[in-house]
Amino acid sequence: MVKFPKNPKFNPLQMRTPDYTSWQEGCAHDPSLLEWEGEYYAFSTDTFGAPCGYQIRKSSDLLHWNYLGSAFDLEGAAAHIKRGEGTGGRYCNLQEAFDWCVTSPREVGYGVCTRPDGGMAFWAPHCVRGTDDKFWLYYCLTGYFGGSKSCIGLAKSDRPDGGFVSEEVLVKSPAGWRTPNCIDPQVFFAEGRMFLIYGSFGLGLYLLELDPATGKRKIPHLYADFDQNRISFEDYYGVHLASGSVEGGVIRYHSGVPVLENGTWVKKNYYYLMCSYGSLSSAYNMRCGRSGKPEGPYLDLNGNPLVCSTDIGTGNKLLGSLKFEDTADFYCPGHNDIFVTSCGTQLISYHCRTNYFIEKGLSRSNNFHYLYLGLYDFNAEGWLVMSANRYAGEEVQDLTEEELLGISAGRFEAIFLEQGTDTVNSVRVKLERDGTLSGAKRGTWRLFGGHYIEIEANGDTFSGVVMPAWLQNQNAAGFTITALGRRSGMALHMNSTNKI
Repeated sequence: MVKFPKNPKFNPLQMRTPDYTSWQEGCAHDPSLLEWEGEYYAFSTDTFGAPCGYQIRKSSDLLHWNYLGSAFDLEGAAAHIKRGEGTGGRYCNLQEAFDWCVTSPREVGYGVCTRPDGGMAFWAPHCVRGTDDKFWLYYCLTGYFGGSKSCIGLAKSDRPDGGFVSEEVLVKSPAGWRTPNCIDPQVFFAEGRMFLIYGSFGLGLYLLELDPATGKRKIPHLYADFDQNRISFEDYYGVHLASGSVEGGVIRYHSGVPVLENGTWVKKNYYYLMCSYGSLSSAYNMRCGRSGKPEGPYLDLNGNPLVCSTDIGTGNKLLGSLKFEDTADFYCPGHNDIFVTSCGTQLISYHCRTNYFIEKGLSRSNNFHYLYLGLYDFNAEGWLVMSANRYAGEEVQDLTEEELLGISAGRFEAIFLEQGTDTVNSVRVKLERDGTLSGAKRGTWRLFGGHYIEIEANGDTFSGVVMPAWLQNQNAAGFTITALGRRSGMALHMNSTNKI
């Protein structure tokens, strides 16, 4: 019997308020997750209106999040860092990062993030439990928005809720886009090794091997070594993974992924690379590729390397701007983490905007980033697919065709993602008992292997999985289908419409 999630009673979405401690899931840009002692922590980019030094949110259920504090304690630190007093633990040892990134407003005139007055704005953190029993926070600092004058460092703390002090700057990029943009760090351990993936726009994404005993570079090269031609570009910046207008890279290793080959299930090992393409305010969408080794190459299901040209490109498109009936839209979802809990629940965390407040005349901006989580799994070909619904405690489980049709009556809203970046609206379809698809799209379907599904429609064959879900637009539980087109590499998302 299928087990459905109960009403999660999500906190209502809200606009930014002066009280940053009440934001809950709101204003959580570039979230990454950490689990420790039965609690979950979300680290996110500095947001206007909150203290400098990364917001940390905490949750006991992965459904409701509350502000906890800042990773770096920088209250009153700006004047000291301006005077060069930011070495040692007192001001989080951030002087080297500040000195590299500091930018005068006279240089660029707009979007300065690291200012001569000692002010800073940190972007896209990632925190993991280190092998020395400390918490390792990979941070990045940039000079100004739209430029590559940036750096990535490692800070450590004895606890996950703050008190981080920088130990070392790992990699630097100067202005001018001649090198990778050293922001958006994500680290992962796999097969006894440790890696840092990073980069944004310009030259794309890069992979640098780290020492799992320290969390620092495996080979301790300095920027001066590269700048003075003592080492190569690759020695300092690492292996190139993806090109173009791409950022927010994250890699997760999965062993024993079931794959159906010639009618037989076999198990494969893959590294999955996810990243975000396009303009973060108008075109953000989430793409994926995979490889048999951490250094790549990472390819999509059509064998293409991951490349973003302006706002579109190659790579399996898992999530983009979309809207089901009678609910707030998912707009520009992206900059995700791939997170597996200690119980084995597989989740994608990401930030998402909505135009809801604009449509209601309550705001002229959609610049509120909400912390969302979605369940993910793998289709019969071993490609990663993810739910387009907010995680509510559900789990992937086997079901019969009778359970699927008996509970849903075969009625679904379907969203066929496209290469373009416009919001895609749902259409009504029906899974008929004779294996055909009727409604706005015609085709065929079949359920097999417990929870795998294949749907032929819209000029493509979509391979995916059926999951239970909480369907917010109906305020009820039901089924969701997530699949990838074998020809297009575009996702199909379907939510049942028959209330349980």
